[in-house]
Amino acid sequence: MTARDTDRPIRPCAGLAGYGGDTERVYLLLTENPALPYSHVAALAGHIRGTGIGRAPRFSCRDGRLLAESAPSVVADLARRVALLTFTVDGREVPAVSSVDQLTAEAGRAIIAENRAAYVAEYGEPT
Repeated sequence: MTARDTDRPIRPCAGLAGYGGDTERVYLLLTENPALPYSHVAALAGHIRGTGIGRAPRFSCRDGRLLAESAPSVVADLARRVALLTFTVDGREVPAVSSVDQLTAEAGRAIIAENRAAYVAEYGEPT
């Protein structure tokens, strides 16, 4: 069985449209604001995905930090949007994150590997 019936080379994927067609990846390491009374990481991950220029990959969250994946061409815009995000606590607006740090693809993948290892150590292999 063959996937193609042509001799032409397969063109690489141009990447997600929201990423400007960029196929490279970089990461933002976000630290939740400790002033929040409980974790808002699910809402933060949803906001990031809703921008269309980032996502929170599997095993991206641990110890009040969230890793967001994006592309080099749009990561600055994503960082700006996340830094402006607030939640209402006791009638006042509180920043969602206390820090936003840009990481290389290698550093981001290393954090995902560490988070996965921690998950496996605590809960066993994911199904």
